Amino acid sequence: MNFSVHFDDETIARLNRAVARVGLTRNRVISLAVQDWLARNEEKDWPQALKNHFSNPAPELAEDTLDFQAWREALPAEDAGPRW
Repeated sequence: MNFSVHFDDETIARLNRAVARVGLTRNRVISLAVQDWLARNEEKDWPQALKNHFSNPAPELAEDTLDFQAWREALPAEDAGPRW
């Protein structure tokens, strides 16, 4: 989909200098910037298996009990330093 975005003259000048330096098109830089912004700002959600597990008042009775140990792989190693 195409649409127009309007920038002030100083922003256009800065963008032109940046694309000349890195060798990308203005459209590509703008597209990458929007994708990066969305990745950082989109609403995060819990995995469906976890939502299903906690929506059940007695999850231990469910046939497909959630394996919490499998989630440990996503945690940083103990010696990975601070987690802030």
